[in-house]
Amino acid sequence: MKNDYKQITLEWLEKADSDLNFAKASLKEFDDFYSQICILCHDAVEKYLKAYIISKGAKPKRIHDLVTLLKECIKLSKYPERLKTCEEDCRILNFYYTPLKYPSHYPKVTREQAKEAVERAIQVSEVIKKEIGVC
Repeated sequence: MKNDYKQITLEWLEKADSDLNFAKASLKEFDDFYSQICILCHDAVEKYLKAYIISKGAKPKRIHDLVTLLKECIKLSKYPERLKTCEEDCRILNFYYTPLKYPSHYPKVTREQAKEAVERAIQVSEVIKKEIGVC
């Protein structure tokens, strides 16, 4: 990680961890709020990906598309194959962003989907933190 961007990267990781930890706690504690849990997982992964981009000295785009952000991470990586393992996770989590954030005709999210969102966000967080060198 470039020293100039270390503190900013750590701040992004802290915010991402906070989102993910709240999603995990909510899944454990509540029998509802599954849409919100999925949105938090998406938000966490967005922050992890942006932290990676910042750690490389680049400025992340102001977008919410996880696949596009991941592709930017892959371009910046010395080991792109490691990051490519996150593509399916990002695709699944993208599904939860706009349709769940606003009123829509999509069916209600199930507990199983929320659990999957948490698991996928955890997987991405582990890969990103390893790549940044903070785990």
